[in-house]
Amino acid sequence: MAENKPNKKLSEYDKYRIVRSNSKNVCLDFYHNRVKFYPKKKTINIVVDSWERDDYIDELIEADEREQAKKLGSSYKAYESAEEEIDYEKDNLKECQEYFEKFKSKYNFRASGLAGPFTDDTGKIENAMINIMSGSNVTLNYGEGILDFVYADFLTPAKKLYTVFSLLERIGEEEGYHSKPEDETEKNPDQLTDEEWTLRTYNDFDTTFPLINNIAYASLYSAIFPPLIKSSTETSKSIARYGNYLLALQKEFLELIEFCYDEDFYPEVLGSLYPSERLHLYRHAHEMPTSFERKEEFRTSHNIMDSDKMPYGATGDKIINALKNLDFTPTDEQKEFAEKYGIKVNTLLFTLQHHMFISARYVCCSIKDMLELELTKMLEQNVRFRKCKRCGKYFIMKGNYDTHYCDRIAEGETRTCQQLAALENYKAKIADNKAVPIYNKYYKRYAARVRVHQLKEDEFNKWRYQAITKRDECSDGKISLEEYIDWMEAYFPNRKRKSE
Repeated sequence: MAENKPNKKLSEYDKYRIVRSNSKNVCLDFYHNRVKFYPKKKTINIVVDSWERDDYIDELIEADEREQAKKLGSSYKAYESAEEEIDYEKDNLKECQEYFEKFKSKYNFRASGLAGPFTDDTGKIENAMINIMSGSNVTLNYGEGILDFVYADFLTPAKKLYTVFSLLERIGEEEGYHSKPEDETEKNPDQLTDEEWTLRTYNDFDTTFPLINNIAYASLYSAIFPPLIKSSTETSKSIARYGNYLLALQKEFLELIEFCYDEDFYPEVLGSLYPSERLHLYRHAHEMPTSFERKEEFRTSHNIMDSDKMPYGATGDKIINALKNLDFTPTDEQKEFAEKYGIKVNTLLFTLQHHMFISARYVCCSIKDMLELELTKMLEQNVRFRKCKRCGKYFIMKGNYDTHYCDRIAEGETRTCQQLAALENYKAKIADNKAVPIYNKYYKRYAARVRVHQLKEDEFNKWRYQAITKRDECSDGKISLEEYIDWMEAYFPNRKRKSE
């Protein structure tokens, strides 16, 4: 009898990978987004996957609806009435618009087909996308995406949603209803045609994303890298799986930022190291590889440019002139060439008359990949985080501007941490400076004389300039406090109104 082999103990890195990997019911690398970095501007441009905006999808959906209607006959109704459908679309579009405005207020964000009115020219309600970020174009600064993600509140909506669906599932079990089992007749993904796979994917996303959009829209990256959750599984388990993934990433990157960037984190040990060197130690400490994989995509295109010089691009004038003078009448040689190599004649003629530009982008499919990509680009360009000494949150250091306070407005405050710190420093400075109260006393006295016309305003302004200079001299110990008071008293002798 063969001995039972002991189960292999999972390493910490194995556990790490499991939490951040796809499961049977939750796909975490669903969208394929294109990411471009601009080192000089320190900006990131992300073109979000536009798969659900494809006309091909619409054709499949319409064909499927016709098939369902044919099978079910008159009993097939998506909505009880036309009014119900319109009300649903209005509510849905209103919610999408609110989320869109939230992102638009924070980033240079464009979304085709969403930001316009709720109705088209005929008054018909326009359908919003399942995910408002599909097909969008987002520009942000290095580090902004990471900070937005690590400080987002995923826990509140995730707990609320998990509680609701757990309760519904429990009630269903008590009443004898069980979650939909896996359909034994349902084809495996490998057995599906492209059309069947696309339609199943769309239906799953259309069913489950609206359930979790409060979680996904909590941050930019969770919105543009949404999960695909199978609609035939227990919803509460899928929500828990997705929520744990987000919280695990948050915890990891907050720890990583502290380890790599925090000046108060073991300064006697790590203080002399670059953030990249500290990252090397962090990865070793967690038994993780010290290399990162980044998927780059090289492409040729007539409309995507990385410069205004060939082969990366051209100036606007050159492009306009080329488009104006296009000639689609082929020569015999061109016809022969196109036929020999299986190229469409118009494609050949367009390429011969209009430049094709080269460009490179990164392809990112998950939040984890995007966070790692952004972090490595920050390390390459020496963009750093620093912890705010007031609110304790990290912020991006900009250029040579050395500050220890962020420009956020903390909860319950009306001013930024920078403004509050400056005000506190000023109050602390004047509290220890005996010359300041003297200046304030005489300022009020002489300002009152201006109001009753005992002093001319230009005389007062001249005095104020000299008084501030004297105040600073007193603060620096160049003159005594008594000398400062004597100067103040003597500058304007007591005056009476000219009319008296």
